[in-house]
Amino acid sequence: MLLVQISDTHIDEPGNQVYGRFDTSDALRRAVAAINALDPAPDLVLHTGDIASHGSVPRYEAFRDIVAELTAPYGLIPGNHDDRAALRAVFGDLLPTTGEFLHHVIDDHALRIVCCDSVIVGEAPGEMCAERCAWLDARLGEAPNRPTIVALHHPPFYSGMTGSSAKGLKRGGEDLAAVIRRHPQVLRILAGHVHRPITASFGGTIAFAGPTTCYPFGLDMGPERILSVVSEPPAFAVHAWLQDATPDAPGLVTHVQPVGDWDPPITLLREGRFVLGR
Repeated sequence: MLLVQISDTHIDEPGNQVYGRFDTSDALRRAVAAINALDPAPDLVLHTGDIASHGSVPRYEAFRDIVAELTAPYGLIPGNHDDRAALRAVFGDLLPTTGEFLHHVIDDHALRIVCCDSVIVGEAPGEMCAERCAWLDARLGEAPNRPTIVALHHPPFYSGMTGSSAKGLKRGGEDLAAVIRRHPQVLRILAGHVHRPITASFGGTIAFAGPTTCYPFGLDMGPERILSVVSEPPAFAVHAWLQDATPDAPGLVTHVQPVGDWDPPITLLREGRFVLGR
């Protein structure tokens, strides 16, 4: 199974640029084209939150129009910039239409994906309160033998960055870690929010914050609380579940694929033989 993770697309209304300079819609179109060009094709594309710059029906409709070009199915979870009511209005076929949170399970692939809503309305950091942790614990308890990914927008670990995205979960990190430790079938925790790929250990497994398809944040780790946008290429993550294909492989492996205009690849080897002069 190939799972593509996109995150923090920050779509604005058609014709608008975020912060007056970032065409996030065009950036998403480029990412969609790059995802569609993957060989083999992904089985699923998962968006780990901050779909829009500010959650609204017109922005989500604009996002939906762009991702309609994906050849793979997609799923999504909310981020701190998103609005639950507007998400339900546009994505009622993908998200629960009742209840306070947008928790749900994607259960029709080789990997089971348990999607958590970590949003605190009106705040940048998130939380996994007792109610949310209990929901997650129950869902994980339903399928203890299924290889599973837990997805939420906010990374449950400190990134080392000192700007406003440094803190993912404001509350509930220790409780979430305790839940994850009880369920060894969790192979990976996937998050977004920090606009750059970051990996950490958490709850006895691996936690990964995916890159953004639009404007990456700099690796600002100094004493000043700076959050800067850098001219690095946007990217998406590719999570490959290899166990069925090669039983002695490491299981779930993660790659980061930059998006941009590059020279075509130069093939060095084909079927183990050099095809380019040494």
